[in-house]
Amino acid sequence: MIWAFAVAAAAILYLALRFRRFQSWVEPALTIVVAIGLAAALLIWFVEERAPSGEVVVQDAAAPALSADNVELSETEAIAGQTKTSFRVTGRITNKGTVPMQSFRLDVVLSDCPNGTCREVGRDDALIVLRVLPGESQAFSTFAVFPGSDITPVTTPEWDFGVRDVRAYGR
Repeated sequence: MIWAFAVAAAAILYLALRFRRFQSWVEPALTIVVAIGLAAALLIWFVEERAPSGEVVVQDAAAPALSADNVELSETEAIAGQTKTSFRVTGRITNKGTVPMQSFRLDVVLSDCPNGTCREVGRDDALIVLRVLPGESQAFSTFAVFPGSDITPVTTPEWDFGVRDVRAYGR
């Protein structure tokens, strides 16, 4: 469709170069062609956005699901990254459920605990896409960022890791 407007614009420019009388009509003609092209593009965009996809996804109530209780975190640690506010988080996740796992959200909380008194420095979460079969475990790695942790340096870091939004692999 765009090619039709490009051909029209090229024809108008050719006529303007070839015939002197047509030069006074170039600007209004090109303006009209561009306006019609933009209106057509907007119309197509609105029509395609509202069109139904034709595919209806129905959740099977009998399909087994995974929850945070069906997975276990282990060997989880955070190592300082390249910047003062980022940390590389690594660990293992074990699927204790009966269906394959597709992804989960890892919640990371950083606290500073000098002399046993803790103050929360920040929270971050990451979506980990990792397929883990039932009864198996996989290593994972991600980054957590805590803006502002460079303003008040952390002297005694304490980490808290949690799992939520565990998703089963669906075909």
